[in-house]
Amino acid sequence: MIKIQVLLTLFILAPSALAGITCETPRGAKVLEIKERSVSVQHPFKVAAQRAVASSSNVRTKIQGDGYTKVLFHQGEKHIIHIEDKNSFSELDDYLIIRSKEGHEMTYPLHCKS
Repeated sequence: MIKIQVLLTLFILAPSALAGITCETPRGAKVLEIKERSVSVQHPFKVAAQRAVASSSNVRTKIQGDGYTKVLFHQGEKHIIHIEDKNSFSELDDYLIIRSKEGHEMTYPLHCKS
């Protein structure tokens, strides 16, 4: 009986773990769709002719406890996405770092939701 309950719990919780999360920078300048093996970067306020959703499947992931760090390159810039705890999001601990080729770096807090 216990084994069946465990299997049912895993079956019910598994789709939510694969559903991904959505994070955005302050004022929604960038919206990130983070999935297990890919990240989509959106710029919702760009002019319609320039608006595009870029998706990168070439993402490196480092799992750290209940959180992770994902590294990808988008438009020639290195994007580092850090989620401290995927079960409890925090604008203090979750952030996006964008580093240009020249080494300039900007850090943005992230507001995330499942």
